[in-house]
Amino acid sequence: MGVTHVLNAAHGTAYSHGGQDYYGATIHYYGVPAHDLPSFDISQFFFSAAQFIHKALNTPGDALFSHIPEKLSLIQPECVQKSSKMPHTKDSSSLTSNDSYETPALSDLQRLLWFRGGSDNHVDQVWPNIYLGDAWAARSKTTLQSLNITHILNAADGPYSINTGAKYYEDLQIEYYGVEAFDDPSFDLSIFFYDAANFIGQALNSSGGKVFVHCAMGVSRSATLVIAFLMIHENMTLVDALKTVGAHRDICPNSGFLSQLRDLDIKLNEEKKGTRACATK
Repeated sequence: MGVTHVLNAAHGTAYSHGGQDYYGATIHYYGVPAHDLPSFDISQFFFSAAQFIHKALNTPGDALFSHIPEKLSLIQPECVQKSSKMPHTKDSSSLTSNDSYETPALSDLQRLLWFRGGSDNHVDQVWPNIYLGDAWAARSKTTLQSLNITHILNAADGPYSINTGAKYYEDLQIEYYGVEAFDDPSFDLSIFFYDAANFIGQALNSSGGKVFVHCAMGVSRSATLVIAFLMIHENMTLVDALKTVGAHRDICPNSGFLSQLRDLDIKLNEEKKGTRACATK
């Protein structure tokens, strides 16, 4: 069939254990951790999935294989209208930071993610000496050595996820920090925001420090932790952090993580306002 891209709409569920490692480097993989339940909000993946399909079909001769368990379909390029236009929405420039900055609504933040100009490589540099990527890159010691990575933050740590651990990198003398998180909107990733941000900060402050932050796909869990770092340590607003990371890598934090980042943004913004108020007294 000449398939070059795979979109798995049941990524990480009990019915599907495929991933980038399963398909190797010749096939581009994108997983959506969806559940076939009426209560599951799959709309949060509409635009990231649409962009993945669009990119696949814009490559001459490429074909996309999308699947869920026991339901298979092959989508050929000629069957899909190729339109690069995104839905009309609020201009993202209206969400920039200033003295009167207020945290946007969750729906506005989700729209902001539609305007992405990054890549979908195994690993991308999204901030000086911060690399964001997937499980394939995390297991590729050759890749890590070529980038001179000194620290790794695994946002999908644990026996049922990307179970590398510190021992896996012993021969590379890499400092490792694992966060056992699940890419589920109900999972509270915010409890790791400050510890993860401090780990990244310490990595960047070390001599020659370069940190690789990853999860399974490098778009949700790990992206959320990098964004939190930029907000906590680099004094960015959530909007600026989303734009900064999204300019270099296509990211899609799930709705729960985005809501948790929004709460962090509100908290940090209130602290900034308090500091400014004290300074003017």
